[in-house]
Amino acid sequence: MADQKNRPAEEARGEEKRIEEEAAQLAREQARRQTGLAREQAIQEQQAAEEAKRKEKRIEEEAAQLAREQARRQTGLAREQAILKEQAAKEAKRKEKRIEEEAAQLAREQARRQTGLAREQAIQREQAAKEAKRKEKNIEEEAAQLAREQARRKIDLAREQAIAEEQEARRRKAKNQPPE
Repeated sequence: MADQKNRPAEEARGEEKRIEEEAAQLAREQARRQTGLAREQAIQEQQAAEEAKRKEKRIEEEAAQLAREQARRQTGLAREQAILKEQAAKEAKRKEKRIEEEAAQLAREQARRQTGLAREQAIQREQAAKEAKRKEKNIEEEAAQLAREQARRKIDLAREQAIAEEQEARRRKAKNQPPE
């Protein structure tokens, strides 16, 4: 009987023990859940931190990429501007050279024209001198021709006079001579 009296106390102790075990089980379960929740939160925080780092790194990389791209564009622009300046300088040199060549060509052309004009003037002077000599020679020849003709006429006239005088003398002689 003592066992029976002790039985409700044992049952109560067993119940109490069971309640304590359930409470301990619940506490362990709750601690396990809290640990799991804390682990999940830690994982999520770690993932969030990693994601934030990735985003930050991506932002930095994008900024660096943009900076590289901008530097590349500026370099390209500077290169293009340098090429344009170089082309402009070459074009200016070509224009300057062309102007110099045109000036030299004009000077050569002018010198050639002047030389040609001087040659033509020399030829004209030479021809004028030859023409003057020809005219002078012609005048001298004409004067000599006139003098020769005048001399020939005088000779012819003198001959005719001599013939006429001779004929006159013959006629007088024939008149003065008696007929035979």
